[in-house]
Amino acid sequence: MSKFSDCLLDKNLFPSFIVSTDLTPLVDNEGVRSDFINLRNEDSGVKKTNVCGWHSKVYGYVDGQFVPGTEFSHIKKIFDLTEEFVNEFLETNHTDLFADRIFSWLLENGPGAYNVIHNHGKLDLIGVYYIEVPKNSEGLTLVRTDAFTHTALCSSNSSSEFTSEFTIDAIIGRLYIIPGNLYHYVKPFDNEGHRRSMVFNINCSPK
Repeated sequence: MSKFSDCLLDKNLFPSFIVSTDLTPLVDNEGVRSDFINLRNEDSGVKKTNVCGWHSKVYGYVDGQFVPGTEFSHIKKIFDLTEEFVNEFLETNHTDLFADRIFSWLLENGPGAYNVIHNHGKLDLIGVYYIEVPKNSEGLTLVRTDAFTHTALCSSNSSSEFTSEFTIDAIIGRLYIIPGNLYHYVKPFDNEGHRRSMVFNINCSPK
């Protein structure tokens, strides 16, 4: 029994967060995968944070039209559901914000491919939806980079409460939304197959 009383640990001090939802009841993930492969075949990709993997061009609504095209209806539905989910999250948490600008791209990593540590600059939210996940392939690893990481509490022997990294479980059909300021990276894997995902940049504005 502790001799100290009225102890309080406010775990909501300067919080980061992850919000997530299972989209499998709302989408045909095989259709999403088919759209992905068709886009993969016609998009030569760009070089960003990807090492040996493929990073598509950026997609989104331009003048009211969905780019790369409404024929990719399954990809479009993920995009639209992400906007709806983010807006519900913002409303539930009593902000006066809405998802004003959303852009997206596709990522494919084969064995040995990965994404280097980075952030997305001045951005409000980041999202990732997992389309295909090989065995033993991990999800996005989030990295804490503030001055707390230089203290003794944040060491390799610390409890998970004080850790400087957190890896998201890569689950097919799940959408994850995280704060846009967080650094993150994706580890390589050795198994056969492809890790395929849809990534989002989301800016919010007052209603």
